Amino acid sequence: MTAQADNGVPEIPARLVDAIVFLRGEEEGRTWLAELPGRILDHARRWGLSLGRIADGGAMSCCVLCVTGDGTESVLKIPLSAEAGRQEARLLRLWGASDAVPAVLRDVPETGVFLMSRIVPGTTAWARSGPADSCRFGELLSRLETAEPAGPAWLQDLREVAELRMGWARDRFSEPRYADDPRYAGHIASIADAERVLAVLLETTRERHVLHADLQAKNILCGPEGRWFAIDPMGAVGDLNAEAALWAAVQDGPA
Repeated sequence: MTAQADNGVPEIPARLVDAIVFLRGEEEGRTWLAELPGRILDHARRWGLSLGRIADGGAMSCCVLCVTGDGTESVLKIPLSAEAGRQEARLLRLWGASDAVPAVLRDVPETGVFLMSRIVPGTTAWARSGPADSCRFGELLSRLETAEPAGPAWLQDLREVAELRMGWARDRFSEPRYADDPRYAGHIASIADAERVLAVLLETTRERHVLHADLQAKNILCGPEGRWFAIDPMGAVGDLNAEAALWAAVQDGPA
């Protein structure tokens, strides 16, 4: 849905509405959504933005495509969590010289809302070209290298991200549609096996790098001249191979 309401605010996509209500619950989610148009309009006026459509497919934030007064294509991001928004803006600034992420143009640390440059054309970098896409991914990783490899103190350790992902997996396969289906009978045991392997990897790895920590295809956009750019970082410090492992595990491609 791309229509605009009478106040000029783009209509909120149904998919985003469903995601917010699912994550925050009916009462809190509906309250956040009811306040959203006013917040969008307030920031548009404050920063002189011409509003376009709201990006479809978000779940943890509302991203509004817009144009600044000087013609810069940008994205206004209003996160569900103020802390998550602050963290993302700090990470993007950390990589500011890398030419591998959007640039933060404006932000409000108190609310986590920020304005960033838009990656154009911005299509998702689904991995469909086999080794060629893996090379593009490696080139993106190289650009994301920072001058501060150990990372700032406010970044979480990779262990925390691994535990979070394992928790998501356990929750998923505990749902009745999986738990009651014989085809998934071994999945919980597989998660336990993966946790044992992870424990060894995390204990024996000494390399420390600033990581995106969620660098899979859905968080990589195609930019000018086919170069890839990273968005929506979780942020962590750990072994760089973890980024490549996630890419290999979840990529939507033939190889």
